[in-house]
Formats: sequence, C-alpha cells, structure tokens
Amino acid sequence: MSGRGTAALGIGDVFVVVVPAVLDDAAVISLQEVLSFRVVDEAARGVVVDLSAVDVVDTFVGRRLSLIGSVVEMLGARFVLVGVRPDVAQTMVRLGVDFDGTTVARDLGAGLELLDAR
Repeated sequence: MSGRGTAALGIGDVFVVVVPAVLDDAAVISLQEVLSFRVVDEAARGVVVDLSAVDVVDTFVGRRLSLIGSVVEMLGARFVLVGVRPDVAQTMVRLGVDFDGTTVARDLGAGLELLDAR
C-alpha cells in the first residue's frame, strides 16, 4: 500500500505508514484515500503513521493528518501518530492544528505497543 511518496508495511492487521521528509498536499490527499479503502478492504485493526522523517508541516498537511486519524477511527481501526519532532509539534500547535483525540506515541515501537495493549 502506498500513497504518493509514502511507504507502508502491513504487520499483521496493522498498517505502518512511513511518511517521507517532504509531504505535499497531493501526497497527503492520496494517503487519505488509500488508507480509507485499505482499512476497510483488509480489515485493519490499526494504523501507525510515522512522521519521524518530516521536518516541516504546513496547515493543510497538519489538518489533513488529523482528518486521516478521524477517518481511520470512524472505519473501526485505531490510529496512532508517532515520531513527531519537537519543532514539528510546536509548529502544528502554533498553526492551530487540532489533534485532540488522536493517540500520539514517541516512536514506532511505542505506537505498536499501544495498539497491542488495546
């Protein structure tokens, strides 16, 4: 599974999406579409989106990532955002991107552990 510029790996019934350093508007829209269908088609239990390579997030991409989390949860899978760098986190907060209700973990290992615990 992949959206433009993203790589994803299925680990059992969990998708791990590794986001590239530069995530543009088209890529994040593609990611949303691909994940929406794959979560349903493959009965995914969880989706982990790894932002550890991302240096910059603009308002559109940040809001779209939040929306992806909401969509994944509405489709019955858990959504975990991992690897958010401190400068990216500060930027998203300053931009007013709302991640309330989104599960966030420090790194991929912690994100996968959260999914195993639920």
